[in-house]
This record gives sequence, structure tokens and C-alpha cells, in this order.
Amino acid sequence: MAGVCKIEITETVSELKALLNNQKTASGFQKIQALYLFKISQVATVKELAVTLGVNRITVQRWLRQYRQDGLSGLLQVKQSGGRKPAIPVEVRDGLERRLNDPDNGFKSYGEIQKWLQEEYNIDASYKAVYATVRYQLKGKLRKNNRK
Repeated sequence: MAGVCKIEITETVSELKALLNNQKTASGFQKIQALYLFKISQVATVKELAVTLGVNRITVQRWLRQYRQDGLSGLLQVKQSGGRKPAIPVEVRDGLERRLNDPDNGFKSYGEIQKWLQEEYNIDASYKAVYATVRYQLKGKLRKNNRK
């Protein structure tokens, strides 16, 4: 039959069901669902699968090619978009988090954090960037002024 997809899906039906339940993104869910539908033989062609999932045929072909090349981990890999680099790099953020969580050696102000970043890592981060990183990303708190 023309258009029948020949793909060897190594995961079992139960593994695919479990993966479906664990997906956090809609695209990840659709990709696993595509493999699941082929595995249980509910669909036979790429076109039929594309109609069932509500995506373009080329998209399904790209997913299957990715699965053949890199397996399940390659298929589910989330690509990072470009975008601006963070003002405070991840490695520095880890050090900052450790220092914030240290009750004896914390910071009293965001200005003090700015100064520390400049001295320790030569990073000239704005007050706004420091505040956003500490408050929203690290969920950190400043040390109370009455502590020593």
C-alpha cells in the first residue's frame, strides 16, 4: 500500500502510555501520541496520522525522521530559542543562591549584591536585573538587618 509508514518503534505500548501521561508540553504529547498510534496500528500512513493529530504531514515526517535518527530523547528534546543572555550567568547564579541561603553570610540589600557581583565576578548587573534574579528566579530573601 502506498504511503504506509515503515518505522520500528522500540518502546512498548505501556511505556508509550506512561510517557503520554508524563508529558508537560502539548508538542511532546503529540509526538508521543504519534508513536503510540503507529504502535497500536490505529493509523497506517503519515497522512492519516497528520489528519488525526491535526498537524501538517511534513511535521509528522520531521518527527519520525528525528525519532529514527536520535530515538525518543532526540524527539522530545526541547530546542532553546535565541534571545538575550541573562545578566547573571547560571554559574554565578548558583554561587549567589548559595550565598543567599547562608544565614551567616547573606546580603542586606540588592545594592550589596550588585557590589559583590562586581567584585567577585566582574559582572556589572543593574539593580533591576539583580532584584528580578534574586526575587523571582532564585526566590531568595535578603538577610534581616538586625542579624549579624
